[in-house]
Amino acid sequence: MYKVLIVDDEMIVRHAVQTLIRWDGSRFEHAGSAANGAAALELVRKTGADIVITDIKMPEMDGLELIKRLTEEGFGGEVLVLSNYNDFDLVREALKRGAHDYMLKLTLKTESFMKALEEMAAKLDEKRGGRHDGTGARESRGAADGPDRMPQLLLEMETAAEHASSWNGERFLGEGLKLYSFLILLRSDGQGERLNETFEDSLGKLAEGLFAGCRWMRVVRAGPKRFLLVAAYAEEASPVDPAELARRLISLASMYYSARIDAIYASAARDETSLAAEMSLSRKAESLLFYSSPRPGGLSNREGAGEDDEAYREAEEKLKISLRKTAAGAIDLWTESALNLIDAAADRRVHPRALKRAISGSVWSAANSQELGASRGWDEKPWLEKVEAAESDSQLKETIRELSEEIADSAGLLASLKPDAREEVRQAVRYLEEHYSDKVAIADVAARVGLSEPYLCQVFKADTGLSILTYLNEIRMTKAYELLSSGKYLVKQAALEVGIHDPFYFNRLFRKRFGIAPKNVKTN
Repeated sequence: MYKVLIVDDEMIVRHAVQTLIRWDGSRFEHAGSAANGAAALELVRKTGADIVITDIKMPEMDGLELIKRLTEEGFGGEVLVLSNYNDFDLVREALKRGAHDYMLKLTLKTESFMKALEEMAAKLDEKRGGRHDGTGARESRGAADGPDRMPQLLLEMETAAEHASSWNGERFLGEGLKLYSFLILLRSDGQGERLNETFEDSLGKLAEGLFAGCRWMRVVRAGPKRFLLVAAYAEEASPVDPAELARRLISLASMYYSARIDAIYASAARDETSLAAEMSLSRKAESLLFYSSPRPGGLSNREGAGEDDEAYREAEEKLKISLRKTAAGAIDLWTESALNLIDAAADRRVHPRALKRAISGSVWSAANSQELGASRGWDEKPWLEKVEAAESDSQLKETIRELSEEIADSAGLLASLKPDAREEVRQAVRYLEEHYSDKVAIADVAARVGLSEPYLCQVFKADTGLSILTYLNEIRMTKAYELLSSGKYLVKQAALEVGIHDPFYFNRLFRKRFGIAPKNVKTN
């Protein structure tokens, strides 16, 4: 039996937590309750509590100090932190000090509470002599006697999965197991390449606390910033939810290491053949991580690349014809068409290889267009390399924008509406000034002034010295500066007010226009 101590300065919370725990028929018993860390410390000494459930903010001694004091006194149990939504920084500090996990007070449920307690109990089981597999049996971490060859064999299986969905190699997993595999990709972190070098061990430490009751668990580096995690459970063990485990891995990686990871999870496998098949599916699903649409949890390996349907093919055709006319301003049409194609590919989950192939082909066309001026010796090779190297749709969009800006810069022109500018151009400028906060499409502007898109782009640049998109960004940056200098807007709010939802893009445009970061604008 494991003794559980509940610590919170609010009596109603202590009572609620106590009622959420299923004491009868479990291996947990109530060791008592305390209203602050100081009282809890005394109760731990007196009762020998194994698990402490504690609030963070409390009088006399808060949760962080309690964890610190418990560590100093050699506490061998586990700590679960209770928090509110605005306690993120305190929660991170608690996890760094050794807390097992955290739970939000407003979302407490019996099922999640009991699951967290079982995870902590499994860790305590391991500390006291081995893993508990849910049947009363204990076994060591190794899956077989002698040198551990399993990591190398799993790596060989994962590598082979790129080309085949079956395994013709050695049979090494044993029988009577349920095997769960996860493909983990390290996207960014707060510690540079140093974390990438050690993340294999770090990921293993995170997984140890999550895969309660597993027979064995292995983490293998499968490539640059790619890791394979496989956990084996006894066939008779309670079902495991791989989607929830992937979500927890993502959350804890952020909490402990300030690392952003993606996780692709698979269904349970029973042997080498089915595990290889799951790994093959995970390999195929990996391409979808290219698209940066919000994904709070992991990605199922059942999600496959979509088809380039009629809507995508129409967007691709529009990109192809955008540079057929060589009039000034054609690059605006190409830029807009390329960005729209990326959005269409993201909506339909088109394989990134097909998208990059289409973008690269259009870059070749752009290199030979009159607007870019092939005679100037413009070199498209660096841009083709950037397209190929893009790791996400956001990076690909940024490449398109940078290319467009390079061309605009090479023209060396400033925004200046000519006195004798055409009335259609004046109408277009008024439209941009009225709709700068919206998603402005060249087709919308052309329809408003009654000109074709290519001809509008040509006369607009002739009468203003800038392309439509560059002129629009000039308006947006000027307005953003006004908002920030008022002192009433945060940088993110100002960006959204002027119609830019990508903070990185907004910051780059602002720096280019004014020579300072948006956060450094002095208020009036």
